[in-house]
Amino acid sequence: MISTYYSLVLMAVIWLVLLWAGTRWQGAAGRRSVKLGFGFAAVLLLFLPVGGLQLWSWTFGFCPNPSFPLLGIVCAGLWQRLFGLEVFKPADWNATWVFGAVTGSALYFHPMLVGSLDLYYWGWEHAVSAWGLAALAIAFLARGNRLGVLLLGALIGYSLRALESENAWDYLVDPVYWIVSLAVVVGQTVARALAFRRAAKLRVPAPASA
Repeated sequence: MISTYYSLVLMAVIWLVLLWAGTRWQGAAGRRSVKLGFGFAAVLLLFLPVGGLQLWSWTFGFCPNPSFPLLGIVCAGLWQRLFGLEVFKPADWNATWVFGAVTGSALYFHPMLVGSLDLYYWGWEHAVSAWGLAALAIAFLARGNRLGVLLLGALIGYSLRALESENAWDYLVDPVYWIVSLAVVVGQTVARALAFRRAAKLRVPAPASA
C-alpha cells in the first residue's frame, strides 16, 4: 500500500510538471491527446532506471513520506491543468501555503529554538494527534476553507497508516511541501513589499517648480 501511494504521488507530480512544461508549446498541451500522452509518459518515467533503482524507488529515499496536503496540492493543480477547473480559491491556496510554511518551520526548527520541547513526541501519541488533526480540519472547514479537506485527508490517512511513518505530523507536512510553501510565502511577501514601495513612491507629490 505504501509503495502504491508513493508511486501515485510521484506519477501525479511528474504529470503535472510535464503539463506545465507543455504550456510553452504554443497551446499544444491544451489538446486532450497531448495531456493523455503526458500521463502515459509519467507512468513510464516511474520505471526509469536511476542508480540501479527505478525512479520511484530512488526518489523514495529522499522523501519517503509525502504528506497528504502535498498530494492534495498536486491533484488540485493536475485537475486544473487537465480540465481547466479551479479546485482551490485564492484564499484556499494562501491558507495552504501559509500552513505548510508555519507548520514545517515549527516542526523542523523547534529543536534549535526550544531544546526542551519535542513537538514530534506528540505525533506518536495517537489520541492527541488524531484529535489535533480533527480540530484543525473542523476549524478550516467551518471557515469554508478547503485546506480543511486536505487536513481531513491527512487524518484518514493517519488512521489507515497509509505511510511508512506512524507519526501523525508526517501525514501533515513533509520537507518538499514545507520548502515549496516557504518559497511561495516568501515570494508573495517580497512581491507585496515591492508593490507597496512602488505605490508609496507614486503617492509622493512632485516638488513644486520654482
